[in-house]
Amino acid sequence: MDQRGSRSRHDQRPGRGSRQPRRPASGEERLSRFLAFVLRHHPEEVDLELDEHAACDLDRLVEAIQKGPGFGSVTREQIERLVASGPAAARFEIKDGRIRARYGHSLEQPVAYDPADPPPFLFHGTTPEAAEEVLGEGLKAGQRQRVHLSVDTPAAREVGCRRCPDPVILRIDTETAAKADVRFYRGGPAVWLADDIPPECIMRTE
Repeated sequence: MDQRGSRSRHDQRPGRGSRQPRRPASGEERLSRFLAFVLRHHPEEVDLELDEHAACDLDRLVEAIQKGPGFGSVTREQIERLVASGPAAARFEIKDGRIRARYGHSLEQPVAYDPADPPPFLFHGTTPEAAEEVLGEGLKAGQRQRVHLSVDTPAAREVGCRRCPDPVILRIDTETAAKADVRFYRGGPAVWLADDIPPECIMRTE
């Protein structure tokens, strides 16, 4: 993705031999990826404008993506079904006829979120090399607008496994972070967002 912002500054691509060959994407997967491309990173590619919450009118989105290669027959109902269940339900939200990506933005304009009170601990899965950097320098958003965190270690491990076979799981003490003026935002059922987090709030899990 540049598709800017697909990875944080501390996340590295694994070697070519560390992943299994991917099966061909289904039509729903292709549509979900294109929605992410447009709503997280490049609305201008389909002549869309997003509001301060990174949302746009759903009907306008349908008209815009119908012009994209392979999406001429996409309907509003198809997108509504996609967002209503499965993995896409955690990534996107439709409210009052408007659709937005919940997290993952690399847009130039800031995305407005309401601060929320997180659980005492959140987690971040990453490569061993990146973990050492994070423990020394803190966790920074990089090309994304905010740091992405998981609600528990299994979710963090799943994220980390996208980057290496044996990820390191880091634990974030949110109470200590809040005292350092770090703000947290709810991104989705299993995802929290945060401002940059200083190293004294982060520890490696065993």
